[in-house]
Amino acid sequence: MGQAHEVLERARKARLENRFEDALRDHLWFHENALAVEPGLAGVRLSFALRDWIYLAEQFPLARRALQGLRDRDTGRLLSGAPGRDLFRDIAAINSALGEERATHELFVQLDLQLPDLARQCFDMALPALVAAEDFALARRYLSEPMERVRALAAHLNGYTEQLAKSGNTSSAPALLATVLNYTKEVRMLALVLARQGEDELADQVTAAALDTLASAAVRDAVQREFDQPGTTIAAMVAHARASENGTAA
Repeated sequence: MGQAHEVLERARKARLENRFEDALRDHLWFHENALAVEPGLAGVRLSFALRDWIYLAEQFPLARRALQGLRDRDTGRLLSGAPGRDLFRDIAAINSALGEERATHELFVQLDLQLPDLARQCFDMALPALVAAEDFALARRYLSEPMERVRALAAHLNGYTEQLAKSGNTSSAPALLATVLNYTKEVRMLALVLARQGEDELADQVTAAALDTLASAAVRDAVQREFDQPGTTIAAMVAHARASENGTAA
């Protein structure tokens, strides 16, 4: 285990032992320094680490204010012209963890006015916040080629599925289910933006293409089930986790 991992584990331990200031100190260090020490922790930094930070904030309000402070600092840097896409990703992830997606929408509106080229680069990460805010007109302006976008998403899923098949990894079901869930969420958002802008036919074409361009029949069936009955993929993930705990998973 590397230094950054150790710091994150130490933060969790400190929280469980009610040493909240120590936990916050370690979370701050991890967020600011983890990637310089262990670049492979990019995903952990914006998912599990932020989740643990929110757990801490539920018991120690100063932790929430500290996280908001990082968000506000990075927002200022972004609007001042700091290199943008990675910084926007950090801000959006923090807003999501805080339950403040409206702040991501507000930031994207500012980028649209002040730095439209950067807004274009960050649109995919801003889309959930735009949809949550029902700002479909702004989303549609940046969704210039919806069919190309859905084909690119399908190509990514096809490549991931093919890679798993070649590896023969029998423990990859949770990761594949999570990828399917993210795929269907993205396609649904694209279709919703189009439909709410009066482009129902194109919305139907996007949904159809999202299925037709998938190479794996099993993945196509999983996506179709999620389209038909939202929540079935999460139910499958939960079932797989329980089976694994009981030693019955494939």
